[in-house]
Amino acid sequence: MSRRSWILFLIPVLIWSTTFYAITLQLGSVTTPTYAVGLRFGCAALLLFAWLAVRNEPIVLPAGIQGLTALSGLCAYGISYVLTYVAEETIPSGLVAIAFTLMVFMTPALARLTYGTPITRRTWLGGCLGVLGVVLCFLPDVLQVNVSSTFVTGMAAMAFAALVSSIGAVCSMRLNSQNVPVVTYTAWAMAYGAAATFIYGALSGQSFHLDVRPSFWVAFAYLTVPGTIVTFLSYLTLLKHEGSARAMYVSVMAPIGAVVVSIVWEDLRPQALTWLGIFVALAGAWITLKNEEA
Repeated sequence: MSRRSWILFLIPVLIWSTTFYAITLQLGSVTTPTYAVGLRFGCAALLLFAWLAVRNEPIVLPAGIQGLTALSGLCAYGISYVLTYVAEETIPSGLVAIAFTLMVFMTPALARLTYGTPITRRTWLGGCLGVLGVVLCFLPDVLQVNVSSTFVTGMAAMAFAALVSSIGAVCSMRLNSQNVPVVTYTAWAMAYGAAATFIYGALSGQSFHLDVRPSFWVAFAYLTVPGTIVTFLSYLTLLKHEGSARAMYVSVMAPIGAVVVSIVWEDLRPQALTWLGIFVALAGAWITLKNEEA
């Protein structure tokens, strides 16, 4: 990859590695996870619209692509995040991370079905190593799981979350191919995702309350600006220039980065499997991201 693409890859990996920790600052809030997600993406959308206005860049999307943009937002910033929070209540976070790595297979497969984008053996090999690496990192926690109906529900929710996230990515690929400005369609997609999330919260009977704790709003600011605006714009631009096989590897390296953050900040004592998992995931990254066409 070019130097620019490496930067676009590393930005979401490094920031999303720390958002796992930032989310813990919002736990136990009177603001339900659904509304916290809606506020996060709604605020991010407003900031992006303001940025476009200040820079005199296009804000209005052609009517013909509003539906595709809405589908992208509903999948990537609505359904996916709501299902993730639902799953977090019933399964360990390690399983959530493992489920999201499935995007390294789902997105190229959907791109193949939708656009005929070829999938190479190197894409599959790198993806397999990435998923295996994440599994090894979280295997000790996974082995302690008690299989129950709630566990099955949580895993089904996460598998579907990974699928709809991949659908959102494929929609973004189509918008990129039509030369729609990344910032413009991202602002609209986040607005659609936020609206859908608020509607879900209201229909599911959740009460809307704002948390008054400073820690909640510090985490909210971090999750909204670096954790949403900066990361998604970097990720979607990478998707535009490098394709799904390389961009989707972000979903592998972010959980690996989160493990490293836990080792450094939270005194996590890594086991031999943890180090092996990190090594295997890095090997998969080398195969996927090296200069030959993926």
